[in-house]
Amino acid sequence: MAKDDFTSAVKDRMAKRVGMRCSNPDCRSPTSGPDADLGVTNTGVAAHISAASPGGARYDPEMTSEARSDITNGIWLCQLHAKLIDDDELTYPSSLLRDWKDTAERMAALEARGFTVRRAAPFPDLERKAPKLIAEMREDLRGQPLVRQFITLSRKVTYNGSSTPSFHYFDEDHDYLPSIMTIMIHAGAIYDITFNRVPRYNFREEFVEYLIGNG
Repeated sequence: MAKDDFTSAVKDRMAKRVGMRCSNPDCRSPTSGPDADLGVTNTGVAAHISAASPGGARYDPEMTSEARSDITNGIWLCQLHAKLIDDDELTYPSSLLRDWKDTAERMAALEARGFTVRRAAPFPDLERKAPKLIAEMREDLRGQPLVRQFITLSRKVTYNGSSTPSFHYFDEDHDYLPSIMTIMIHAGAIYDITFNRVPRYNFREEFVEYLIGNG
């Protein structure tokens, strides 16, 4: 049986309605850019919410052929998430994908009007999980508001340092410090820049603003 694919015009419209970005709200990776020949490269995928043919993810036998190939049954994704939603349809049901699509279109509409849109960062919850560490970070940043790098290590280890200004936080002072770092990364507060096997991180600006304001 032939697949009910989208036309080129539908794919183009689908991509532009989300600003040429992946519709997964936690991804939103750009899917278009220049190539070496002054043209355009496209890495996005016009994925089906309900599969284009029997046996595919979320296939709905009650849908007509026209409905399967309509833009309302499509979602624009990066290649990674296009594969994920078809490999694991239980985790990615149609209802979730339609929510992604609606959210992505709303975000693109706001961005087209000049607004910056990002997921709310759960920093207050993060502070409840690690109050002592967050208090120490806040105090450090108040003293040196332009420093962004920090290192986690044990007091038993000799560390020669680097030329880049940084704060140091020690395993002995904070329980489960490596786990807290993972939670902070997931919360969008920091990002990992580990080098030479030394756990090293940078604060994200949104987290710095939460800790000490933007003044």
